Amino acid sequence: MDGKAFDVDPAVLKQQGAEFVGIGTEFGSASKKLQDTLNGLGKPWTGADFADAFETVYEPVRDGMFTSMDSLGKRLEGMGDNLQEMGKGYEASDLDNVQVISYVTPPTV
Repeated sequence: MDGKAFDVDPAVLKQQGAEFVGIGTEFGSASKKLQDTLNGLGKPWTGADFADAFETVYEPVRDGMFTSMDSLGKRLEGMGDNLQEMGKGYEASDLDNVQVISYVTPPTV
């Protein structure tokens, strides 16, 4: 990797991590609200000619979507937490490097 480098801005990692946590939290809240609303409706198709067929298809798909949505919200929050920790790690490493370099005595010429 001669001549190739990358810069890491710990503050940006921490900030974007917080954004991911917020997005995950909002997504989780929206998912919960949707689930509560749909559960509150009950089974409005009851009594319809197609009720059994509809329920057979709808309920497993709905339940799978709920599980996936809950998982996605938690994973987004987890990504945010990890980005924040990464930012803290880079920040600590930078501070350690500055301290080590400050102890190095310049060579006498």
